[in-house]
Amino acid sequence: MPTPQEWKVLKLLAKEWEHSGPPGILDISDIVAAVDLAPSETLQTLKTLFEDGLVDMNSLKTSAYLTPEGYEATEPA
Repeated sequence: MPTPQEWKVLKLLAKEWEHSGPPGILDISDIVAAVDLAPSETLQTLKTLFEDGLVDMNSLKTSAYLTPEGYEATEPA
């Protein structure tokens, strides 16, 4: 079960997925600006979601997007 912080990031990326199509890519700076968390907390949350396989990042680590598993995690049961 995602933490409240993870939930905020997952829902934001899922919204982008639905708006722009998979995989819902957002710049890290846009994610930091959009969620109501401290920047360091947002970056730690992204790292945890990455390690859990729910979020992936580009090779430069400047943008993040949902994996299919991450998107499924945001769907109602």
